[in-house]
Amino acid sequence: MNVQATKLQFIEQYLKITDKCIIDKLYQTLTEEIANKKRLSLSEEENDAINRGLEDIKNTRILSGEQVRDKIKMKYPNLIK
Repeated sequence: MNVQATKLQFIEQYLKITDKCIIDKLYQTLTEEIANKKRLSLSEEENDAINRGLEDIKNTRILSGEQVRDKIKMKYPNLIK
């Protein structure tokens, strides 16, 4: 069954519900699931990179934007003009 058909079937079933507790529970579940989907799922490699970056910040191993631009200009002189 495709997504559109499933949604229509769900709506049909939902409209038949008369118990407010069930409606409240469905609404709560829906909002929680939507909120959970909005969170990004990161790979272990991405999480490691973030943690290394946070550790660098904590240990004041940081560069200014200008320093980063200068390093990029030196490494890739034809990239930034």
